[in-house]
Amino acid sequence: MRWKGNKKYKEVITEDGYHLKAEYMKDSKYWWIVYKNGAVLYRAIAESEFATSLQTAQAKAQQQMIKHLKSTTT
Repeated sequence: MRWKGNKKYKEVITEDGYHLKAEYMKDSKYWWIVYKNGAVLYRAIAESEFATSLQTAQAKAQQQMIKHLKSTTT
C-alpha cells in the first residue's frame, strides 16, 4: 500500500474502493478514517482512539480496513 501526503497528512485509495486517511490534529494527536466507496466505515472519534504518531494512525486505519474485509468475506 503506497501512502501519499506529507508529514502531517497521508492517504491511500485502494483498487477495491477503500480510502484511508491519517492526519495531524493537535498536541501530538493523529486522527484517522476509513471509507469504502464514499461511505464512512470507521473514524477515530474518542480521544482514546487517536494515535500518537502518523505511522500509528496509518496502521490503525489499515487494521480497520482488514477487519472490514474479513467481515465481508466470511
